[in-house]
Amino acid sequence: MGKNRDRESLIRLMVNTIVHEIVMKHTNRPESKDFLKSEIVEYRGQTEKVAKQYTWNDKDKGYIKAKALKKIKEKLESKYSDVSYKAKEPQILLDKEIKDLGLSKQ
Repeated sequence: MGKNRDRESLIRLMVNTIVHEIVMKHTNRPESKDFLKSEIVEYRGQTEKVAKQYTWNDKDKGYIKAKALKKIKEKLESKYSDVSYKAKEPQILLDKEIKDLGLSKQ
């Protein structure tokens, strides 16, 4: 795959990881928590693999962060509208994920 395609794949994986974290934290269905945990582990593993394939420049990093945040909010609103969470939570979790992946802007 090309770098642009992998960048989009990385965004999708990050979005899925963070959305599942938020849903797991705020779900009112305890029976879903184990499944959500396993999904988070799987998505995070794939995310790390894709993130390590390239040296991402600051432009890529900014694009990844902005597009991921937009998609996280869209997915939470469309698919998980019944889940209540703090407005800043997606940003906080995304910043942590970016830092953990080594994608923070220098």
